[in-house]
Amino acid sequence: MVEKTPLSAYDRKKPKPMEADAVVLMMNKAMDVARLQFKRVKKDLDNFKQISGEGASVAVFDGSSGAENMSASREARTALFADIHFLLISLHETEQHLSRLKKLFPLETDLSNLHNRYRSVMRKCAEFKTHMEHVDGKESGDLGNLVDTLYTLRGKGIDLGPDFEKKMEALFCDLMSVWSHILERQKRIRELMGREHPAS
Repeated sequence: MVEKTPLSAYDRKKPKPMEADAVVLMMNKAMDVARLQFKRVKKDLDNFKQISGEGASVAVFDGSSGAENMSASREARTALFADIHFLLISLHETEQHLSRLKKLFPLETDLSNLHNRYRSVMRKCAEFKTHMEHVDGKESGDLGNLVDTLYTLRGKGIDLGPDFEKKMEALFCDLMSVWSHILERQKRIRELMGREHPAS
C-alpha cells in the first residue's frame, strides 16, 4: 500500500491562474471605465458651475407636464449625478475583482496588504454609492449640492477633487504592480514544482 504524501499549504490553496486571468481582464475594464468617468465628472463639474453657480441644487428630470425637454442647466445637473454614480460603480467593481483575486491567491499577502491600504477610501465610495441608490426621488427633486468639488447628498458627501482621482490612480497602479509580481512568483513556483515532480 502506497502512503499518500500530505498536501502542502501551496497544494491545499493552489491558485487558479485561468480564472485569475479573467478576473484581471474584468478588473482592467472596470479601471478603464473609472478613468473615463473621472474625465466625465471633471467636465460635469465645470459645466455645472458655469450654468448653475456655486451651491446650486442638483435636480433631475421629473417627467412633469411642460418638462419634455431638459434645459441646459437640468441636463448638466443630471449628468453630474449620473456620472458620479457610474464612477462609484466602476470603483466598486474594481474592489470586488481585487477581493476575488485574494480568494484565488490566498497565500499572496501583497493582495491583502494592498486591499488594507485602500480599504477606508473604497469603503467610503461603496457607502456613498449605496446612499445614491437609496435616495427616494419622489420625496424631492433635489439630488445633491455642489460647493467647489464637494458633492453632498442628504447629509453625506464625497470630495471629487484631484486628490480623490490621484488616490484611485495610485490604487490602479499599485494593483497592476502587485499582479505583475504575483505572476513572476507563480511562474517560479511552477518551475520549482516541476523540478521536484518531473513529468514521467
